[in-house]
Amino acid sequence: MKDYENRKLTKSEIAGVSAAIIMFLSIGMIMGGSAAGNDNLFFAGAGFFSLGAVIALYLLFKHKPKDVEDF
Repeated sequence: MKDYENRKLTKSEIAGVSAAIIMFLSIGMIMGGSAAGNDNLFFAGAGFFSLGAVIALYLLFKHKPKDVEDF
């Protein structure tokens, strides 16, 4: 077995994937809310998108990745 088969995800990788999923789903909430004329759904989607964007920007600018050798 190779080392990368047993590798666990780090907290920053989990945060990045969850931020992408949150932003992907919130785009649907924004589009669905605006198409249906439901302002509550639209603004809830905008809030969730902002949450995902804050997580992504934190990981991009403030989080320092650890040194890992390339495979």
